[in-house]
Amino acid sequence: MVDLAAADLRRALDFVGALYEDIDDAGIASETLAILGDLVGCDLVSATAMDHTDRRVLESTIDRTERESLLDKQGFAEAVSEHPGFAAYRSGALRLGTSVALTDLAAPSVLGRFQFYVDFYRPEGTADQLVCAIRSTGRLGTVITFNRGRYGFSERDRAVVDLIAPHVSTALAVRERVAALRTPKVDVADCSPREREVIALVASGATDREVARALSISPRTVHKHLERIYRKFDVTSRTSLIARLTS
Repeated sequence: MVDLAAADLRRALDFVGALYEDIDDAGIASETLAILGDLVGCDLVSATAMDHTDRRVLESTIDRTERESLLDKQGFAEAVSEHPGFAAYRSGALRLGTSVALTDLAAPSVLGRFQFYVDFYRPEGTADQLVCAIRSTGRLGTVITFNRGRYGFSERDRAVVDLIAPHVSTALAVRERVAALRTPKVDVADCSPREREVIALVASGATDREVARALSISPRTVHKHLERIYRKFDVTSRTSLIARLTS
């Protein structure tokens, strides 16, 4: 393993400390992700929940709040199922607590054949991406991705990411447990029939657009239902909602 500089270790410690601030929130705040992005040196950082069995991205938090998440763009949820990271995880090339670059998995000429890369990544300025597998609970998992406008990640970059990975995993588990302990029990029966339909679809791994299609409503209406559901269960994300439902 690469020996990290003292300055890198201090900044990594600052990031770990930030993970335990505002512990009531089960997810990672954009501001905390920004600290990590500055440490690694990249253009965009995201913490993403996914269903690795069905190769679906369920939700994503990015460090640049002024930018629109790719998950909100039409067609991305379907296109990203081609991401080589899914196959890498299933094959064991990407293990929990480790990272792999997109260009480790496919040459730039091969990436140019993927819709997610040509239609979404490149227009956003992303040439390469470092993917770190953080957690896995059954078919659901969490990854942190680091996007760059140039190819390649150094051994130092990978060492930093692999160093913080177990701390992120532990912090997320602690946050979910604390949220479950502090949240009063809510019965799904207390929700409206439509909210129960949304909850069932979300729990099955459906994205907002898939929920909208299944219920013949708009994605905006799905967002509104989720906002009300989150308030009732005192959670802030799909991941924490599913954790509450299964706790």
